Amino acid sequence: MASHPERPLPEGFLTLEGQQRFLDVFLPVRNQVLREFYHRPRTGNRSPRTAAPAWRAAIRLLGTRTDETVPELYRLYYNRLFAAIWLALNWGPYTPAIRELPDPLQRIHLSQVNSVDTCWRPAVVSVPPGGLLVEVGTGLSDGWARLALLMPQVRILSITIERDQAEIGRRIARELGLDDRVRFRVGDIFSPGTTGDLAGEADAVTAMGVIPHFPPPRKAEGLHAMAAMLKPGSPLLIFDAYRTRPFSPFMRRALISSLSWYPSGADFRTALDEAGLRPLRFDVHPPAHCLPFADDTRATAALREEFGPLIAWLFPRIVSGFMKGLLKPQESVYLSAVRK
Repeated sequence: MASHPERPLPEGFLTLEGQQRFLDVFLPVRNQVLREFYHRPRTGNRSPRTAAPAWRAAIRLLGTRTDETVPELYRLYYNRLFAAIWLALNWGPYTPAIRELPDPLQRIHLSQVNSVDTCWRPAVVSVPPGGLLVEVGTGLSDGWARLALLMPQVRILSITIERDQAEIGRRIARELGLDDRVRFRVGDIFSPGTTGDLAGEADAVTAMGVIPHFPPPRKAEGLHAMAAMLKPGSPLLIFDAYRTRPFSPFMRRALISSLSWYPSGADFRTALDEAGLRPLRFDVHPPAHCLPFADDTRATAALREEFGPLIAWLFPRIVSGFMKGLLKPQESVYLSAVRK
């Protein structure tokens, strides 16, 4: 690890009380930005975007006449659906304290913030004042926002391949008064132009739910690209999952169609070695720690308000079944590694 003295943990870090205080500040801002983003007026003479039922997207995609492109429909419906119940972000292990909470949506939110805290912990205790933290995968902005609010002395760069995520992140940062310290960059981690100017500059790099999106032949390449941004001795921090047995044929097709390739545990370790990384920590969580997430996705209040009663009833059940098929044959891992 980099030779910076460890500092005390910020107040509220890795505690349910502190994580809930973050959510109380962050969620209203994020939800308002998402609502304004997905309902903003379209170009030309078209009417403003409305909360049209999601089944309309399928009809438009199947029909021969539509005035919206497939990417626009994807952003308008699919991203809105997942944003409504936070499924665009990673699941997180349910600690005993989280599992005891009565509200399923609160459990989802807290498990994910706890995942951010756990993943980032080595950086939180070692990054120097004015240091640079790089996040690969912006998601719905809980990662960079959590760290920026906790650590006013650091700079954060969040990299995403999706321009919508970057724009949403910029708006949230402005609303939270963090845009002087948080920047966003759109680009593919495999493209040298995305990270070339960051070689050896980062005090830590994090990636949560990113490795499965690297194609099997390129996982070591992706890990190496992330590690190349690190200062000597600084950590690459990962929260992800690997499969412990083969997926069902249905799940394999579904994952490939969404450009997701989960490695085996051996494949994961081999990719780390080929990328020139030495693991310092490899904390494994069995499926039982994450499976409650699948049932909690059935919380429907936000979906009912946004999409109506049919989608509020149907979509969470589909997602819950999918997540169980995804999580049962996997173990989740928190990983810290440095360049050899």
